[in-house]
Amino acid sequence: MFLSKLIAVISVVVLIRLLLYPFFRPAGRKQKNRVKLYEKEKRADDVKRKNRELKIKIARRFAIRLPFTQTKAQLKKTIERLGIDKYPEEVWLEQNLWLLGSVIGAMILFSANSTFGLISTILVPILVLLPADELNKEVRRKNKNIALDFPQFYSMVFYQYSKSINVYLADVINDYLPNANDDMAEELNVMLQNIDYSDEWYALKQLKKRVPVHHIIKFCDIMETRLSGYDNISQMQYLKNEIDSFRVKELEEELNKRVRKNNLIQITLLAVLGLYIVIYYLFTILASLDMFM
Repeated sequence: MFLSKLIAVISVVVLIRLLLYPFFRPAGRKQKNRVKLYEKEKRADDVKRKNRELKIKIARRFAIRLPFTQTKAQLKKTIERLGIDKYPEEVWLEQNLWLLGSVIGAMILFSANSTFGLISTILVPILVLLPADELNKEVRRKNKNIALDFPQFYSMVFYQYSKSINVYLADVINDYLPNANDDMAEELNVMLQNIDYSDEWYALKQLKKRVPVHHIIKFCDIMETRLSGYDNISQMQYLKNEIDSFRVKELEEELNKRVRKNNLIQITLLAVLGLYIVIYYLFTILASLDMFM
């Protein structure tokens, strides 16, 4: 009887521990920290979202036209190319804010010193161009990365199509995706989505619009010709030779850039060493003169 009662009491305690205690136990320190961090990030995201909504509202209210570096259509095309969540009116507002801030800064400097004020006015157009220039710079960076990675992709395409004309482009893209860099992989994924949405014709036309690079435009034209039923392997071979030459040229340019960088580092180190030697002997000479004075 004693053992039975003891086992029954232990069972009740275990059931209470397993079923009821989790509902009433206090939260641990790690859990509290995680909740606080989540709430802090949520508040920051809410503030950022409200600020952006206010900025978009102000920009759309006053941005009747885009008088600065680019038109609204060009800005929209650039933003779509980058795939970022932004509106052309936001860029317009940022340009105006940079203009206002740079003008106020130049006026303050001019009131303090006329020379500094005149020099600071040179920065006004540079700061106004900054928001749109950053977007264009990012587009150029993506295009360059895609152009550098494209020869390897085209080699795989040429190898597949030289064996058979009945090759599905989406299969080649899927085979190459693990070896592509981030920018190239992004464009290839968009191509796959366009192929699934419509067909290869549509995907190639969209690729030419998104990445207007010389070799990619020629590649799309050749692939469109093959889709028409022509076995243009000779044109593919010509483009492959051209791309291989481009790849060798880019590698040589990268090598020369590294050589120039190494030479600059060596010259800088020699200049620092020479300056150190001059300073050392200068102090040695001054110390020697102090002995005779």
